Amino acid sequence: MIIKRAKTQGFCFGVAITVKKAEEAVERLGADVTTLGHVVHNPQMVAALEAKGLKNATSVDEVQTGTMFVRAHGLPVEVLDRAAERGLTVIDATCPMVTKIHVQAEKLRDEGYKIVVVGDPHHPEVKGTLSHVPGAWCITSVEEIDALPRASRVGVVVQSTWNGTGFSEIVRKLSEKYYEVRAVNTICTDTKNRQSEVDVLAREVEVMVVVGGKTSANTKHLAELAAMNGARAYHIEGPDELQAAWFAGVETAGLMSGASTPGWLVDRVADRMDELAGTPR
Repeated sequence: MIIKRAKTQGFCFGVAITVKKAEEAVERLGADVTTLGHVVHNPQMVAALEAKGLKNATSVDEVQTGTMFVRAHGLPVEVLDRAAERGLTVIDATCPMVTKIHVQAEKLRDEGYKIVVVGDPHHPEVKGTLSHVPGAWCITSVEEIDALPRASRVGVVVQSTWNGTGFSEIVRKLSEKYYEVRAVNTICTDTKNRQSEVDVLAREVEVMVVVGGKTSANTKHLAELAAMNGARAYHIEGPDELQAAWFAGVETAGLMSGASTPGWLVDRVADRMDELAGTPR
């Protein structure tokens, strides 16, 4: 079996920065560093960082003393304010692309636009963005636009890992409803590249394996796009999830990863795919 690997693999630059800062923090401060929610959507990296001493909490009120580490997705403004009130030291490792969304949304608001955030309102990144522009509307589909209130000028930003095609459709529909629409495509370059690659690669293979955390939005989108483009797609977190039956009679398989998946994990998945398919190395 031939395994075709996507060109873009491993961590995106934002996740790489965040993981490096987390490793440096625990090395310097020991077990005095706590993150709210997992640093990245990858169970192997979460486990590795926890083994080094990084603690995890679900609320800032659980962090009694020490340092609060802000993960790649960022945190809502009110949470950061609460950390300051409690006297916690904050290490901000928010992905630069996420920070860019905050800046763009605030700029549009200051210029008089009603803000629309395209994204999953339950996703931590989107929660953070909405906190920077209170009163913004959050939508996830074209169908939700009809129910939006009236406005004359609408400014649009989008979750960094959103599906690009869906965003274009939403902007077009908004333009039909509102007099002036100014949209800033804040989908990160790495996400765009991976989505473009899966569009092509999925047409060249019979099976596509996408490696990444089950809670990773960008990884889910890659698996969905692979299936839409004709491949049998499997979203896995590690090599132990692979099944020999997936590759029975398969001549060409594809392999790619989400933005928070370390490169070494993709290599292990490739090795296991070869073993299951009986492909000599």
